[in-house]
Amino acid sequence: MSRLSPGDVFAGYTIERELGAGGMGEVYLARHPRLPRHDALKVLAAHLSEDPKYRARFEREADVVAALRHPSIVGVHDRGESEGRLWIAFEYIEGHDLTRHVSDDPLPPTEVTRIIAQVADALDAAARRGLTHRDVKPANILLDEDGRAQLADFGIAYPGDGVTKLTGTGIALGTVAFAAPEQLQGRAVDARADQYALACTSFALLTGTNVYMGTSVAAIAVSHVRDPIPMAADRAPGRITPAVDTVLTRALAKNRDDRYPDSRGFAAALAEARRIAHTLKGVAQNLGMDRLYKTAATLCDAVRGPKPLEDASLWPPVVAAHEEVLAAIREL
Repeated sequence: MSRLSPGDVFAGYTIERELGAGGMGEVYLARHPRLPRHDALKVLAAHLSEDPKYRARFEREADVVAALRHPSIVGVHDRGESEGRLWIAFEYIEGHDLTRHVSDDPLPPTEVTRIIAQVADALDAAARRGLTHRDVKPANILLDEDGRAQLADFGIAYPGDGVTKLTGTGIALGTVAFAAPEQLQGRAVDARADQYALACTSFALLTGTNVYMGTSVAAIAVSHVRDPIPMAADRAPGRITPAVDTVLTRALAKNRDDRYPDSRGFAAALAEARRIAHTLKGVAQNLGMDRLYKTAATLCDAVRGPKPLEDASLWPPVVAAHEEVLAAIREL
């Protein structure tokens, strides 16, 4: 079966337009055959539909997600098979994914921690039902019209119990960039792999760059498995503090036993690191203003001149003192 076009009818749904495509299949905006609504219809690739083991796990996981009720998980409405291909109908979310916020439109750090906390809660809710996502990344996190994070593609089983085979076809660079070492090494994954991917997503949103960068899937995969964890503060000076780096480093540990017990633990630690940094920065700024005032007053007394605001010649040393304070703030 070829790609669907607007006006085509598939599994009773009328196709309006294509929303995206990848190695797993295509996603379409489709009109429900009976109800007055639109769904996001994912039609899986033919080679997946022909695999009996994959079909069994797809049906099981789609059923589990359909029973999940969480405000940050895109809901599953229906699933089935038509014209030899499996399909799954998701709730259609009006909004956009986080990809644009990695480099072109960075979010404030406080907004990043809010989004990560919502996604972490969704991941842990699914983990309690024995379900892992296995493809957490900015492209699979949507922001709805109210600004709430929505984790998409839950219920899409991934081949090999989530194992990413570098020799396989259709492995996206964007997926490997957020994959945990154990997933890339062909080992079984659990919720801690989702935590790793969520930490990679946090790193990307905070710095505008992926944790590991390369021109090929293999190069990025090797970096996840072997290379030292980079410091986010080196990628975004002045935006990331050492406390935030400490949290990210733990969640990005090569050994999953060294990560946080769950994703909410990681998100809470990240939010706390940001809160402390914000508080300390405020204190330092207040101290800096006090120091500026005292410096200006001392200069005024020394030269017995006018008030500093009225004499521009007195400001160079004041500015120098301010720069010293700012340098101290950057070290927090």
